[in-house]
Amino acid sequence: MNNKLYEKIISERDVNTLLDLDNDKKENFLIYLMYNRLCNIPFEEMNHSQRTLYLAMKLEDACQADSLTSLAEEKDVFLALSEMKSAFEELGAVKTADLLGELILIVPENTVPEWSWFDENADLIERLDGDISDYPDGLMKNFYLKYISEKDIAEEVLK
Repeated sequence: MNNKLYEKIISERDVNTLLDLDNDKKENFLIYLMYNRLCNIPFEEMNHSQRTLYLAMKLEDACQADSLTSLAEEKDVFLALSEMKSAFEELGAVKTADLLGELILIVPENTVPEWSWFDENADLIERLDGDISDYPDGLMKNFYLKYISEKDIAEEVLK
């Protein structure tokens, strides 16, 4: 099974094997990395490349499986909305970054709002959630694949 291969790539920090994977296997590797590694690393201990992937994938998951409001369930993630926006810019998904910027403009600074705040802003949040869910920049997997295919990024992700 490929999970053993993915675990070996991570444990041995085998950048060359990672870079040699075809895009389908790299996509599966990213899913494995997210749910078997990144989700288990304390947020503040992730390096830049790990956080970039984690934050982007976290927003994608939130909008596809639940809603933007679910980001508030993890304080560290919600307080990193600006960093999340920067992650999308770094990945090249600027339309998504702009949509996230609209949310950032109305969120009370340095706090996770009470649920009543989300209710009061439901129309805007629902619109942003729908717009992000529609992949305004195209499928995010293409951005992740390009990102992790850069040798220096792959090295940092595997640290």
